[in-house]
Amino acid sequence: MTLFNKKKTKPFAHICFIGSQKGSILVIAMFCLLILSILGIFALNTSDYEINIAGNQQLWGKNFNTSESGASLEGSRIGYAGVNGLNTWYEISDPNIYNRALYPSTSTDYDPSGSDMPVTGTFPDDFNSTDNDTWPRQNLMSDTSDDNFDYAYLVTYLYPDAAPKGWNAIKFSSYKFRINGHRQVIIEMGGQKVGVKNPL
Repeated sequence: MTLFNKKKTKPFAHICFIGSQKGSILVIAMFCLLILSILGIFALNTSDYEINIAGNQQLWGKNFNTSESGASLEGSRIGYAGVNGLNTWYEISDPNIYNRALYPSTSTDYDPSGSDMPVTGTFPDDFNSTDNDTWPRQNLMSDTSDDNFDYAYLVTYLYPDAAPKGWNAIKFSSYKFRINGHRQVIIEMGGQKVGVKNPL
């Protein structure tokens, strides 16, 4: 019996698809560098976006606090003129006129606040209770050297109401107010003053 040794050969073993692998590492490195560059640019854009969000949130918080403080300050002046009438206060000439905007009686109480919060017109000639740009304005810290703390305000007399418990309803009445503070953000508060019956 004759044994034949059959040599097994791999098909296509003599065919080389890649003639040379020189430089392949460079191509792979460049591709990885491209991917990392794209990821880096994305990370930078995300960081800038988050910084802008944080900055806007901080500015909104500052405006909110200024508006709230301004409204509280003007609300505290309702019906209170201080010693010898030195403080700003709001006089109701006729309590029967409801929903009436009150404002300082002289232009010296008006602070247009420079370029920080530009105002059109001159108070009180162009005053309009429905236009935020013509509301009376003050400086929160009474500092006229800068406009960092300026706010706009609007005090509105709403209507008289019954006197609270413990007060003589025949002689006294509760007068309702609405106080708005504005610096980009508008804060609205309610208030009341207990006083003698009409006339106040």
